[in-house]
This record gives sequence, C-alpha cells and structure tokens, in this order.
Amino acid sequence: MKKTDANDAIGIAIASTQLGMTCWQVKALSQQNIQAIQISRKWFDRTITSLGNHIRALCFEYGAIITLGKKSLGQAITHFISPESTDLLEQIKPLLMILWQQYQTTEEHYKAITLQLQQWVTQSEPCKRLMKLEGVSHIGAAGLLAYLGDGQGVKNGRDAAVFVGVTLKQHGSGGKVVMIGIDKHCGDKYLRSILYQVALSVISRLPVEVKTYKQPWLINLVRRVGIKRACVALINKTVRTAWALLNYRTEYTNQII
Repeated sequence: MKKTDANDAIGIAIASTQLGMTCWQVKALSQQNIQAIQISRKWFDRTITSLGNHIRALCFEYGAIITLGKKSLGQAITHFISPESTDLLEQIKPLLMILWQQYQTTEEHYKAITLQLQQWVTQSEPCKRLMKLEGVSHIGAAGLLAYLGDGQGVKNGRDAAVFVGVTLKQHGSGGKVVMIGIDKHCGDKYLRSILYQVALSVISRLPVEVKTYKQPWLINLVRRVGIKRACVALINKTVRTAWALLNYRTEYTNQII
C-alpha cells in the first residue's frame, strides 16, 4: 500500500479503534500559542545561520575569508561594502549590502521573538514552577509546558518521558530483553535537544562538595556510565518531575543536605 494522505487517514482510523491504544491529549490553545512562538524562533535562528554561511561562501569565492562568529562577520562585511575597500568587485557590493541588511533584519526579528517568549514565560505561573528545576530556564520551561500541558494527557511521569523520547528502547527476541539507547527519531527532538543542553550544563557544574540530594546521584552516575548517559538520565528525571509539577500543581523543592 502506497503512503498517501488517504491511506494515512485509514491507518489512523483503524489504530484509534484498537484496544489499549494510547493517545496524546489534544493541545490547548495556550500550548499551541507557545509552540508557534517556539517554532518561529527556531526558524529565525536557522535562517540567521544559513544566511551567515551564504555570505561567507559568497565572499570566499572572491578570495575573502571571514572567520567564525557574528562579530567577525559584521566587521568583515562593514569593511567589504565600504567605498574604500578593494577586496571585492564593485558589482558585488550592492548584493552583499542587501544580504547583510537581510541578516540584520532577521536577527532583530529573532531577538524580538525571544523577548516575547521570555515575557510570556515570566507571566506564566506553571512556567515559574518549572524554572525551579535544575538548569531549566525560559526556553526549557516553555518547551515543557507546550508539550506536556497540564499533565492530564498521560497517566504518569514515565509515559511523559516516553512521549518526549528520553527512555531507552527495548529489543526482545527469544525471551531475552536488551535495553539500547534512546530513539532520536521519536518524541519532540527540539525539546529533547534543549533539555540535553540543560542537563549538560548542570553536570558540568557539579560541585566538589554536594549540597543537595540529587547531586550525589548525578556524581555517581557520571562516574559509572559517563557524561552523555548521565545527561539522558537527568533529562528523564526532569521530564518526570515536570509532569508531576504540572499534573499535581505543586512546587519543586530540591532538598538541601
């Protein structure tokens, strides 16, 4: 059977009638709003990177090399488009000026959307509770709220971690079950990447003298399985805790030793 929209609709209809089928809760309007802001912010971020690479490649074709970094890019373009510069042909300078103006405009829009997201999160009561989690800031809190909502869409924290895609895959054959790494193609890849950076920052700043009950667990976990696996484990715990905070409307308290 070929994959078409009609066949997809038939498959969804058949799957929805099966017993024990787990369905995700329909997003509320507030979740959809915050998700729209996040997706647009991500698009602007990628556009800035793509446009910057395009400008560097264009200049490189004429023998002008621009080092990495936004500051280096701005200084180089300012120099190239100046009337006194002879590094590039005069016919290319108008094109380079248009590309640079587009780059600056896109960057301004990206900053405006980021500010809008921060203001929204600051005024959201659930996000304030989520930001008390280790390392979770405005972007992470917004992603968790947009994906989990009020927590009523799943039964428990483990199901929430499964939907995000931070649980180990299970492979069983002949009565033997093997647990392998997480599936990078399922769940919310953007949220998972944000939470991975959060976990990495928390683990990289672990103190020598522990101050909370979670820190000894993290230190032992890093020694036993390494940094990357410890990051995945911390993401799993963060998602489960976030689900509990949203579902039971409680405050997060990391007990101090």
